[in-house]
Amino acid sequence: MQTRYCAAATALLMTAAVGLAASGGAAEAAGTHHAGAKASKSLTMKITSTKKGPVLSKHRIRPGFTTFKLVHKSGGQAALELLRLKSGYSFKHLSRDVPKITGESVDLKALRRIERNVVFYGGMDVSKKVPSAKFAADVDRAGKYYVVNIFAGGHASFLAKGHHQRRSHPSADGRINAAAGNVWQSKGTLAHKGWMRTTNNANEPHFVELDGVVDTATDQDVADWFNNPAGPPTWMSGTSFNTEVISPGHTFYWKFSLPTGRYAIDCFFPSKVNGMPHAFMGMYKVVTLA
Repeated sequence: MQTRYCAAATALLMTAAVGLAASGGAAEAAGTHHAGAKASKSLTMKITSTKKGPVLSKHRIRPGFTTFKLVHKSGGQAALELLRLKSGYSFKHLSRDVPKITGESVDLKALRRIERNVVFYGGMDVSKKVPSAKFAADVDRAGKYYVVNIFAGGHASFLAKGHHQRRSHPSADGRINAAAGNVWQSKGTLAHKGWMRTTNNANEPHFVELDGVVDTATDQDVADWFNNPAGPPTWMSGTSFNTEVISPGHTFYWKFSLPTGRYAIDCFFPSKVNGMPHAFMGMYKVVTLA
């Protein structure tokens, strides 16, 4: 059963392409990272969210692990996603496919084209209430990369040129991975703040959403709602956190800080099998953050 809740979540994540197609993009910073022969210990790119779209501190780097520092400067909430389009698939193609998968029904052919041709590296949100954030991802090959504001549209781009450079990435305080069969894997109690590592070992794109569970709700209450999502999820506490979409085979590090307690890990990205959000096919798990 597809509720308004899941339809809204799916549409929110996939409107990235609409912003890409409709916007000419923000002006990019003139600074360039000149890659030397020796490996760099680390590399950070600053992304500033403005009313006109994201602005990048660099527009050319070597491939390799890169930390992205997000800063909110103006405008509303920004959901910033890092992605790459494969050769032969343009923004025009993407803008035609996106409306076909964000309505009450999902065009599976369009969804599969997106999954074949768009590489999602993850991302995070910034706003007036949360003015800064950090994530790290492996810019794994040479090519053109885009940072897209999913909420408001607008994008900026940078080029990765040269051979893959060995660079450091954050040290993870916990792991939440997507596994084959579209299930979540985590071990024991997780840290409630620090750096989380998420590797998508499944065969479809996923994103991590952590939704707080009220003390009066049991794990079975959570399971009952996902198995029959009729009406609003009364087990939710109102505290939540999410990453943006991560494609199969990619690892994403994200910095977070949440109150201690129980959280449901879920993913509402639509399944390429039947278009249903993954969470309603069993991709949820209750964990404890302490």
